[in-house]
Amino acid sequence: MIGLRTLRAGHAHTAIRFALVGVTNFFVSFAVFLLAFNHLPDVVQRHFPAAALANLLAYLAGMVNSFLLNRAWTFRASGSTAEQALRFAVVNLSSLALSSGVMYRFVDVLRYPEIAVWVPTTLAVMTLNYLGCKHWAFARSAQPSSKAT
Repeated sequence: MIGLRTLRAGHAHTAIRFALVGVTNFFVSFAVFLLAFNHLPDVVQRHFPAAALANLLAYLAGMVNSFLLNRAWTFRASGSTAEQALRFAVVNLSSLALSSGVMYRFVDVLRYPEIAVWVPTTLAVMTLNYLGCKHWAFARSAQPSSKAT
């Protein structure tokens, strides 16, 4: 029983740390999104969908922050940084494609308010990212024991 309680507590602490990093990412991304959406040069806005491009820039800023904080603090990952970075990028770029598609469809095509779409989209993507990071990107690999029994 004690082991199970400790295991659950460990998962709860990891989820809380991930959420705190997510809050940090939210503010970093939100600031970049607003700056990009409101200050893209006209020539850029004529050739690219403004909300999708602003979302891309915001997502990339949050992604860098997220990798650094989650690897070191949330999951306290060890092992190959390059392998984890690649997996982390796959998880995050998949989410980026999904969120950018949502932004394009609902803001650029259907003309919904950008903030009303961006906020819930970001929250859903954070949930998907947690699952991908926990179970794949930063998951401890099963290493065979070097001790003979």
